[in-house]
Amino acid sequence: PATSGQGVTIEAKPASNVLFLAWYTYAPNGAAAGEAGQRWYTGQAPMVAGARTIGVQLYETTGGVLDAATPGPASVVVGTGTLAFQSCSAATLSFSFTAGSSAGKSGTIPLQRVGPVPQSCAQ
Repeated sequence: PATSGQGVTIEAKPASNVLFLAWYTYAPNGAAAGEAGQRWYTGQAPMVAGARTIGVQLYETTGGVLDAATPGPASVVVGTGTLAFQSCSAATLSFSFTAGSSAGKSGTIPLQRVGPVPQSCAQ
């Protein structure tokens, strides 16, 4: 809630033992820069069903044009993150950037579920 205009989408697939996240945010001081200030980070990691803490590598993707074959986007590792789930509706994302446009930045962001909690989720 404290980061209006930004968000994190998390897809946890216990049957496949995979977690994927997409983080839509801005470069440092980038919110006023419009499209040039937008950043798209992704992370993927193996997971164990029931795990409440999962480490991920963070990738920054740049370039690419919607529905065009070239130029294609490029993704590079820019840091690490840790997702810690407190419940089915609350988590934190701790991050540390070692490269890319956010190099040197680190912190922890509280996350809260926007949609309904699935019936299969045990608090």
